[in-house]
Amino acid sequence: MALAFDERYGPADIARRVTDVGRRIAHDYPNGPIVLIAILKGAGFFVADLARAVPRPVRCEYIDVLRDGDAEKVVNYHFLAPFDVKDAHLIVLKDVIRSGIVEGWLLSQLREENPRSLRFACVVDRPQERKSSLLADYVLFPSEEGVLVGYGMEYQREGGNLPFIAQVRTEGESPFETSGEIARRARPRTA
Repeated sequence: MALAFDERYGPADIARRVTDVGRRIAHDYPNGPIVLIAILKGAGFFVADLARAVPRPVRCEYIDVLRDGDAEKVVNYHFLAPFDVKDAHLIVLKDVIRSGIVEGWLLSQLREENPRSLRFACVVDRPQERKSSLLADYVLFPSEEGVLVGYGMEYQREGGNLPFIAQVRTEGESPFETSGEIARRARPRTA
């Protein structure tokens, strides 16, 4: 069965938010090296767009977080190419921050490497699902309920290549109504 979904944020919405976050990062870090670290594989699109949106030099690195079956139990991590994080401004990029467990663990590991600063950026933030005190510093979009696909996020290994962010519809679920459809339905009919 084909993946059924409804668009939530279009390419223009995403581009506008990435540009805003890029400007904030440049403002927050006027000096010193900035390293954007994308957690694979969901943050791949985000890191490419954000690197172009920061109006000063940045480095892009990629990290793989290894889990032991349980989505919240981290075993280890490794950078695709080793590099020195000491005295650099690190911004870790993630597609969706949910519980904060993986991110908190990664934060403690990276702090041992003595970066100048360490922050998190995400495409979607779901603080209502937090099991830790982690705060996302840069957020493209606030909490969205349901399963999301597109812009690097996959559902059952599908939909990650979509140029927009969409909410997955489960089997038998009708399409989401747009605000225009809700308004038309709410208008009284004239005879």
